[in-house]
Amino acid sequence: EPGGSRGLRPAAGSGAGGCRCLQPGLTPPRPKRPSRPARPSSQAAGGLLAAAAASPSSGSRLGPAWGPRPARGRAVPLSPRGGRRTSPLTALGTLDFSLLYDQENNALHCTIGRAKGLKPMDHNGLADPYVKLHLLPGASKANKLRTKTLRNTLNPTWNETLTYYGITDEDMIRKTLRISVCDEDKFRHNEFIGETRIPLKKLKPNQTKSFSICLEKQLPMDKTEDKSLEERGRILISLKYSSQKQGLLVGIVRCAHLAAMDANGYSDPYVKTYLKPDEDKKSKHKTAVKKKTLNPEFNEEFCYEIKHGDLAKKTLEVTVWDYDIGKSNDFIGGVVLGINAKGERLKHWFDCLKNKDKKIERWHTLTNELPGAVLSD
Repeated sequence: EPGGSRGLRPAAGSGAGGCRCLQPGLTPPRPKRPSRPARPSSQAAGGLLAAAAASPSSGSRLGPAWGPRPARGRAVPLSPRGGRRTSPLTALGTLDFSLLYDQENNALHCTIGRAKGLKPMDHNGLADPYVKLHLLPGASKANKLRTKTLRNTLNPTWNETLTYYGITDEDMIRKTLRISVCDEDKFRHNEFIGETRIPLKKLKPNQTKSFSICLEKQLPMDKTEDKSLEERGRILISLKYSSQKQGLLVGIVRCAHLAAMDANGYSDPYVKTYLKPDEDKKSKHKTAVKKKTLNPEFNEEFCYEIKHGDLAKKTLEVTVWDYDIGKSNDFIGGVVLGINAKGERLKHWFDCLKNKDKKIERWHTLTNELPGAVLSD
């Protein structure tokens, strides 16, 4: 029949030209492609793909013949140039570090490991990064620590340990460690790259905790923080009521992280103590001056002759000063211990009264104001 050959294909092994003698007007069949593995029809394939889209777990049925499946998760957006765009979470870079609170020695050890993928800050597409630490509240030069600067890198490795001394259990409850990564610039102000904040209450005493975090944009400072009580450093004081000497022994052991008062970035500190009220103005004691240091060691002890029963009416005023030649000395900071004090300052005084002949050492925070104190040298 004339129309009978329309849907026919040559049988396997037939001559190539045997089926070309078709009637005019009929479209010749396409040449047969080389044999290949059977694959689903377009309708079947469409059905499989639709099923895969509806059920992610069914995608594995397509098998390796259809190529690797895309990785699950959020799609990585493309930049206008076609490259991968940085995820918003890692746009500023990541930082690895660890923290250890040494409870016995009142020290917080901060080991800064490395950073990865920092935001480029310089014209050469690199940065000169360093890390600085602050304890909040009370951020000031007195409690700022920093690493060395590494040049021309977006993936710096510091492996540097910075230590805060004089850290108390009270600090671990209420303080937050601010860790900032910055770019050093010789000709302009150093530039901020990113930061993170770790509440110290997350740490367990004497256990190292490691962190790997994404840096964040600069977070706002707490406006409720009392600016008048800015921290100016720490002081280690010992108290002991001596039955033998019938008096209070006050030990000025050392200071840590004092505020710098001189142009060279240091201070020349000394310490004064008063036992108040002091009608005769004879209770003043003063340590030696330690030159050009923010972490002086004094190890000096003073004795106030006083009956044990009278101590409850007294307060101990301890102030730290920067010695200057030819002009008035600068007040760095101070602390008052006594029955009317609060927190560690009250506890230290109370423990001294309660435990005769026992030396009790405590670290205290120096602040830039002392209520009721006359701050003149």
